[in-house]
Amino acid sequence: MKQLKILILSLCLAYTASADIVKNSTNTMKDTKTNFIWQDTKDVSTTKRTFEDAVGYCKNLELDGHKSWEVPGFLELFSLVDAKVYNPTISGNFKFVVSANYWSSKTFGHASSKEAFVVDFKSGAFNRKKMDETFYVRCYKKAS
Repeated sequence: MKQLKILILSLCLAYTASADIVKNSTNTMKDTKTNFIWQDTKDVSTTKRTFEDAVGYCKNLELDGHKSWEVPGFLELFSLVDAKVYNPTISGNFKFVVSANYWSSKTFGHASSKEAFVVDFKSGAFNRKKMDETFYVRCYKKAS
């Protein structure tokens, strides 16, 4: 287990601070390095959801004529962490930010654990949490 944590941490550190976030539209930001489009609306910072609700919310989201949004994978979400800043550990280009946990789509271990990974944008840390707890979600999609 310790080796797995070290491997995950190494991958995350290699992936962090690689984001180059620019305004894409009124409601979205774009990472020009990964070509991901990120939701940047009030919901991102005001509404907490269970894991299941977060998945449904992103699936049904339509922003600026774009559909096919998803809860980001762990590495995609962690790519937004800027290890050079603290509280929040995310690009200042985002308008709507809360220094709190955000859902990733990565579930933990066995389905019976009913846990998924979150990224804490206060410290840049990650953890696993019960899927029935409520946290924020920032939906994303790959640019076409």
